[in-house]
Amino acid sequence: MVSPSVRGGRSVKIRLQKIREKKKQKYVCPRCEKKSVKRKETGIWGCKVCGVVFAGGAYAPTTPTGEVAARIISDLRKSKKI
Repeated sequence: MVSPSVRGGRSVKIRLQKIREKKKQKYVCPRCEKKSVKRKETGIWGCKVCGVVFAGGAYAPTTPTGEVAARIISDLRKSKKI
């Protein structure tokens, strides 16, 4: 259920609901690769299995910009090995 305190119409309420779902779900840990990463605070994520704590996005452990940067770095590393 969407919070009644949100103003601005249905589209804003739908966006807020998607954000809340993203920040509440569990994600895959970059270290142990188990689905146990949860949000601790805004931008702080922690794995309950291995205990690693890392910084990420406000509502998800990675941001679209961060994923693009990681892909570019990976491609650069691969090109130097060839």
